[in-house]
Amino acid sequence: MPFVVESLPPCTLEPDRIRAAKLDAEILDLKRSLSTLQAQRELVQERIDSYKYPVLTLPNEIVAEIFGHCLPNYPECPFVDADVSPINLTQICRDWRDIALATPTLWRAMQLYLNLDYPVARQLRDLEVWLSRSGCCPMSVDIVIDARHVECNFSSAHCVRWEVLTVFLPPSCLPITAAAMPLLRQLDLTILQYNLPVYDHTAFSNLTLAGEMPLLRSVILNAFAADSTSNLVSCKLVLLPGGDSTLGNTTLPCLKSLVLTDTERFGNGVTGYLEMLIVPALRELDIVEVFLEYTPIHSLASFISKCGCQLQKVTIGGLRNVSSDAYRTAFPSIEFASGKYD
Repeated sequence: MPFVVESLPPCTLEPDRIRAAKLDAEILDLKRSLSTLQAQRELVQERIDSYKYPVLTLPNEIVAEIFGHCLPNYPECPFVDADVSPINLTQICRDWRDIALATPTLWRAMQLYLNLDYPVARQLRDLEVWLSRSGCCPMSVDIVIDARHVECNFSSAHCVRWEVLTVFLPPSCLPITAAAMPLLRQLDLTILQYNLPVYDHTAFSNLTLAGEMPLLRSVILNAFAADSTSNLVSCKLVLLPGGDSTLGNTTLPCLKSLVLTDTERFGNGVTGYLEMLIVPALRELDIVEVFLEYTPIHSLASFISKCGCQLQKVTIGGLRNVSSDAYRTAFPSIEFASGKYD
């Protein structure tokens, strides 16, 4: 049977033809409107592209200086602060990234956090990147070793520009380097106790700080770290309230000069620290009188007797209850001086 196509009468297609013509006209109008909008958009974009943000018109040297003032303790060797990192400056725009990467002073402080989840090799790579970006600038480095079985030994290339070093680590990780640190001037060493009894100092008796540090002038040690500094000759202890003075004796056989004070030299309620020290070689003592507690002359005599030291000069500072003449009468072989109140 043949296939038959039935055609509609022309009169039934007329409404569709009219509708199609209207749609074509509307499409043309929309194209014209779109073309007009696109032209206007291009003009607006040209104005935007031609605008220069004032901060981007500054010379790179000025921008770098502004960046530097965002760092803690600028222009001194900065403190490590994860919330104020130069990495943030590399994520704003390409210009700022280029300036930040080309400014060595921005990369003078970093932290290394080492545990079983952060392999040493990866952290050392980060350190090397930081060292390359910091150019020849001295560096402030925080090292936190949060695992007793992490093996870490920094090379001379890593340590040569360390100026300020803060270390938190278990005793098994000391020393972290045998390399010299020729620029190191400040060391803050905290030996983590973990589960060792607070009175068991034998676990720390063999600790040493390796490497030459000729410029080292300031050392902050916690009680366990202090036991590893048997060769200390001169020491200044600034005591803070709330410390634990019941950790047992600390022997410093080579110590010749000791300053025992607080931030204001008026005493801050801490007691018992002088009794912790055994310093047979001590020759000079500078102490706030309140640290000699209620009977200063008796406390000083007890300290001298316990240590077996031969003091030559004692400076008594802070608020005084005992006169210098009374001290001289009690200790005629010792030179006494009054300390400052500032």
